[in-house]
Amino acid sequence: MHQSGYAMELLKKFEMHKCTPAKTPVEVGLSLEKELEEGAINPIVYRQVVGSLRYIYNTRSDLNFSVGLINRYMQTSRHSHLNAAKSILHYLQGTHCFGIIFPKVNQRLH
Repeated sequence: MHQSGYAMELLKKFEMHKCTPAKTPVEVGLSLEKELEEGAINPIVYRQVVGSLRYIYNTRSDLNFSVGLINRYMQTSRHSHLNAAKSILHYLQGTHCFGIIFPKVNQRLH
């Protein structure tokens, strides 16, 4: 089970379909903070990105930590938070066909 089609639509929606794929969803040791001296960003776009990623991570356990991390900043989103979300989209570009495999079982249930 995978959501490759949805992942590609997501990348197109946020104009990331031609981005360079990344090997990891977020930088190792990434630390985000609520109260930053950065300027605020458009919270609607940030919430759309995070909401879309929250939908896809149900079949992508490799995204759970990173999406959970950016999800914490829905109310106080800043440029560094959006950059972390875009980093996840870069990772999704290279792994859009990943998903969950359910093995075929040939045993009868009694």
